[in-house]
Amino acid sequence: MLKRKGLYIIIFLLSSLYTFGQVSVTDSILSIVAEKPDSVKLRMLKNYALGEQYRSLKTGLVYADKRMEIARKINDPVKIAETFHIYGNLYTISGLLNSAKDNYLRALAITENIELNETRASILHNLGMVYFKMKDTLNSIDYYKESIALRKNALDSTRIGDELTTLGETYLAYKDYDKSQQYLLEALEYYRNVKGHARKLETYCFLFDTYYATGKQGSMMWIDSMNSENKILNSEQYKSMIYLILARLNIDNNELNLAEGYLDSINFTLLYNNEINDPEDVLINLSDKYLEKGNQDKAINYRLLYRKHKSDMTEREVQDLVSNYNVRLSIRASEEEIEWSQQQNKLILKRIRIEKTISFIIYFALGITLTVLIYLIYNVTGIRRTNKKLEQRRAGLQEAYERSSRYKERILSIRENKNDFFSIVSLKLSKPFTGLTSRLTEISTYIKDNNKDLKLKTMMEFLHKEATSIEKGLERILLWSKLQRNKYMVEYTTINLNDFLHEMLPSLLGIALKKDIRLRFDINPDIVIKYDRFSLKTIILILTENSIEHSSPKSDIILRAEKADSGCVLSVTDFGTGIPAEMQRKIFDISRVKDEAPTDPDKIGLGLLIARLMVEKNNSIISLESKLNTGTTFFIHINHSNDH
Repeated sequence: MLKRKGLYIIIFLLSSLYTFGQVSVTDSILSIVAEKPDSVKLRMLKNYALGEQYRSLKTGLVYADKRMEIARKINDPVKIAETFHIYGNLYTISGLLNSAKDNYLRALAITENIELNETRASILHNLGMVYFKMKDTLNSIDYYKESIALRKNALDSTRIGDELTTLGETYLAYKDYDKSQQYLLEALEYYRNVKGHARKLETYCFLFDTYYATGKQGSMMWIDSMNSENKILNSEQYKSMIYLILARLNIDNNELNLAEGYLDSINFTLLYNNEINDPEDVLINLSDKYLEKGNQDKAINYRLLYRKHKSDMTEREVQDLVSNYNVRLSIRASEEEIEWSQQQNKLILKRIRIEKTISFIIYFALGITLTVLIYLIYNVTGIRRTNKKLEQRRAGLQEAYERSSRYKERILSIRENKNDFFSIVSLKLSKPFTGLTSRLTEISTYIKDNNKDLKLKTMMEFLHKEATSIEKGLERILLWSKLQRNKYMVEYTTINLNDFLHEMLPSLLGIALKKDIRLRFDINPDIVIKYDRFSLKTIILILTENSIEHSSPKSDIILRAEKADSGCVLSVTDFGTGIPAEMQRKIFDISRVKDEAPTDPDKIGLGLLIARLMVEKNNSIISLESKLNTGTTFFIHINHSNDH
């Protein structure tokens, strides 16, 4: 009788252990939640889902799906909107931006007729962030503005300041400095009584970047404000960020020793996770400055330090690329299996202790011992299998990392070979075509003076024109190649703009007289600038040729130079065909040259692109105003900063 009872108990225990082993951690949590009222279920499932957003998308979606099921069952639109918001957060963290956008838009549609200003403001902010990551500038800015409007109704100064800072940062990213400055200053109004807030310090940093980019005076006051705010925050990361900004300013002012002092105080590891400032540009600029001063040792040291940090950043990027979502999900699943095994072990041990205390029969003790031994063997085997899988995955990740490093080296080699090939082709072809043009010029002159065959003269003139066009095209291609590969070196000299333009007048008239076009100068004789002479001559020739090409015969072209607050403005105005609005946005881009059908086979279309690159090389800005069938004006904004 006792033997039969012992056998029944052993069978019962083994069956219970097997059934219990099929329940995962997630199912255990769901079974606990199932016993609660609906309001408690919704709150708990929201916390569990958001708690998984940085760990496991799969588990987070399980909790969110269960919450949506309950919200739909009770037909509560507020809870349904909140759940769509949770879906959006989970997909955003995992990088699935299209899925995140769809769920945020569903949540937004539901809250449109419900008084949920705080929830709606958060959804609008997250939508703006998603569109920003998707490079959709207009939608990103629109949603941020709607979020700010709702925050202002709630009268929460800190949250309003945070939203305005985000909007100002967005405009700064797209180089709309006026708008950026407007919203950042408005954010400071709301931060007036807020102390020790990290986002406020970042607002000062963005304002400094705006002032620095536009060349405005007074940028140092924002550094002082950053220091004051960081005294409260006591953040090493922000301290390093401020030192990096000061190092950059001292490099610009040729205070290299001060710049070195700030760089020595920086913790570069903290700056790797900071998106506001990039330490690599500062290191390479300092190396270039020492190279200019002839200090080869320091230039090499900082060049090596730059390469080290560049290598560290590249290694981090490669590791992030390798550790994609699917790999993280698989690793997390393995971790969950191990956690589940550990929890199961604890539960089994508790059950064994309970059974031992109530059992006084030898058969019970023997059965329990046998059960424990079998289960331990099973777990050891499972752990070994898991360890083997982890080793295989680790080896696969290492192999993927090495393979990606080799791919990167090949890509860099191919890119360098491409640049060398382009340079060699341009240089090798330029000299033969220059010789060919010179020879054709001699032949054309000889035939013109010694031959009366009109057809032969016409053919030689055409051939000479074609060769000249090819030579000019190759010169443009070679110049563009140098600019693209950063091989063109700018040499600043002091230039009186009025004298310089009158020196160029004969060559400009030679171009204009071909179409009987009048050139008019309106130049302030007192304007003196620091500029590269070859760059300035090339820019003026390109803009004048472009204006002549699109002007009618016997029309006027005006070259004007005026003083401005930030320096001076040089402009070229014609009264020709004008530029269509859709073409103005890409008139200075390489995409126009590739996509545009050539109207003149003698022209390759690189002129305006070269003009833009040369203007930027000289720390200036080029822009245009044009109206169809009325005319076009190109503006070159030359800064006082060139004087330094």
